[in-house]
Amino acid sequence: MKKLILSCFLVFAMMAANAQYKHSLGLAFGLPSGFCYKTFTSNFKALDFTLGGLGNYFTLSGMYEIHAPLDQDLKWYYGPGAHLGSWSGDNYGSGAFLGVDGVVGIEYCPDIPFAFAADLRPGINIIGNSWDHQNHWLFLQSQLSIRYIFR
Repeated sequence: MKKLILSCFLVFAMMAANAQYKHSLGLAFGLPSGFCYKTFTSNFKALDFTLGGLGNYFTLSGMYEIHAPLDQDLKWYYGPGAHLGSWSGDNYGSGAFLGVDGVVGIEYCPDIPFAFAADLRPGINIIGNSWDHQNHWLFLQSQLSIRYIFR
């Protein structure tokens, strides 16, 4: 009986320690830079969107993230995603692009209503492969974000 009570206590303690916030909104820096929004669909699964661009391009990316705890305030995540956007410029012409992405990163959620994240995002452009006329269709982006947490 003691083992059953101890097991139940440990399960509930782990669930409370790993509870996620529901929504967050903030800024992303890197590629892509812009506004970011994350919403959790369950304790360990989230949708993460970034709307932004830099100079001569605009992009919208969406990621499906699976989170796993490293400690009480630190999580790591990974998952698939997609992006679409457009670019324009005198030297590069203009056009649209569409592709698939992956993400792997870490998120820190201290006891304040902010989340801090850093990730790597490898991607492949399926449409619009040659934005610089050198066939850079495979790329690696990184992003730092700070988001306000709505609990």
